[in-house]
Amino acid sequence: MKPDISIIIPAYNEGKYISTTLQAIQKSIFSGQYEIIVVCNGCTDNTPEIAKKYGARVFILSDKGTPEAMNYGAKQAQADVLTFLDADTLISNNLLQQVLSAHEQGYIGGRTVIRWSGDSIFANMSGIISYVHKHKWGGFCFIDKKLFQLIGGYKTSVKYGFDFDLSHRAQRNGKTAFLNKSYALSSSRRFEKEGWLRHLWLATKRYYFDERILHKGVKHEEHIDYKDYR
Repeated sequence: MKPDISIIIPAYNEGKYISTTLQAIQKSIFSGQYEIIVVCNGCTDNTPEIAKKYGARVFILSDKGTPEAMNYGAKQAQADVLTFLDADTLISNNLLQQVLSAHEQGYIGGRTVIRWSGDSIFANMSGIISYVHKHKWGGFCFIDKKLFQLIGGYKTSVKYGFDFDLSHRAQRNGKTAFLNKSYALSSSRRFEKEGWLRHLWLATKRYYFDERILHKGVKHEEHIDYKDYR
């Protein structure tokens, strides 16, 4: 039976996190059918074995690269609605139902409230960014599969801000939804390592200054040091 939603999860050495991510999906209150696609890009740990235990369709790529992994996963997807979920991110149990309802109402894609884990004041206030940043598609987003193919998927030349870039191009082709009655809880490991203020500044600069004022678009790989903490 064809699924209603394909959940695509790029994963590079996410053995410590992916179990809870997949458990959260299984707790979804959802009237339709979904499939889980885990694309292991350059994994050297037990991520593939863990994902298979939860019934995911697992694909192995030899090279690292998140946008490449998500594009590959989209090609394997059977559903008309694609969702992209980070391997260290937990979805609320109503999110998939909201995605399906939004698509049925004619929305071509969208986002939800992104929260970050932790007890710091920045983690507690992090959800505000989702309300003011309409291109905040990182962590979780959904998009119509035909549109995703039409606009060429994720740009692999964009390593930092590829989610921002996809949102920007998708919104030229129809209305997008902000699912503010659901959320996705993402790990704050990167922000804790590199500093919350640094990333808040980058998000603000990229959206308000680079995009809305200077019309520069997203940042490319050569413009920022984006370290891997896995």
